Amino acid sequence: MTEVLVPVHRHHITTDDPDVAAAHQAAYGRFRHEPVPREGFAFGLDAAFAGPLGISRLRHTARFRARVDPLDGVVVVEVVGGGVRVATTGHDTSGPVMLAPHWSPHTVRWEGVDLRLTTLDQAEVGRVGAEVSGLDPTAVVFGSMTPRSPALARYWSELVDHVDRALLPDDELMSSPLVRGEALRQLAVGVLLVFPNSTLGDRQAEGPGTAQPATIRRAVAFMDAHAQEDITLGQIAAAARIGPRGLQAAFRRHREQSPLDYLRRTRMERAHDDLRSGDPTRGDTVGIIAARWGFANAGRFAVEYRQRYGCSPRETLRR
Repeated sequence: MTEVLVPVHRHHITTDDPDVAAAHQAAYGRFRHEPVPREGFAFGLDAAFAGPLGISRLRHTARFRARVDPLDGVVVVEVVGGGVRVATTGHDTSGPVMLAPHWSPHTVRWEGVDLRLTTLDQAEVGRVGAEVSGLDPTAVVFGSMTPRSPALARYWSELVDHVDRALLPDDELMSSPLVRGEALRQLAVGVLLVFPNSTLGDRQAEGPGTAQPATIRRAVAFMDAHAQEDITLGQIAAAARIGPRGLQAAFRRHREQSPLDYLRRTRMERAHDDLRSGDPTRGDTVGIIAARWGFANAGRFAVEYRQRYGCSPRETLRR
């Protein structure tokens, strides 16, 4: 007897309340965002979820800035209108098709957008990646937000078009385990083909920001989680399950920086986020924010900040 699955779950939301919009956006990830202007604001979301896969259309008219925690699933972002910038430590990307960096915290910025979001269960992508590569599912990892070529980016959009228009609208089709399973497999194979990852071999996946050894991923996760604390190289190495010298060598080879360089850059980015969301009328100052992230010398902090962001920390705080 053929198993019958629950039909596709569909959601349609429109609102002019930024707080309601943020609550619905939270379904895609945990984030901390700057205040969204209320005047003239409009938000719309049309989403369809079938088990471990979903396709959504999100429209947001206002300026949006947010710090996003690592995502629980694999999310591919297609920019239908407007523009989006996604930044991780050392990498700042925009484009028509991007893989949201589920392997690290990141910042998202836009001034009004129309997006199509494809979400896939990460364990299912790992399972499919193991089938096609022979790797263990836990070794199927991504690290780059950018498609391997413009042609593959177009291929992804065409693949999602097929699932979005021919399959998801049809409850009868999507109630079939075979149809739903094949749709998921097509999308999982597609994301593995389009974005650099460990199933493609070292040549396609190597380089800063791409899939990297587990020791580096553990070290990065530890530093991201404890950036506001007084952590040492020894503690980072212990979290990565490797010696300090080995960790430094791994970072030089795969990221072209030291672990402590990464940590300092992360703290600078966190300070930048706090400056952008800060309010001098509430008592926020450059010195307080810099000290919060371990920059005791305000003058040196200001020099490094200007080199990285092209303006002074005081200018950012007062915007």
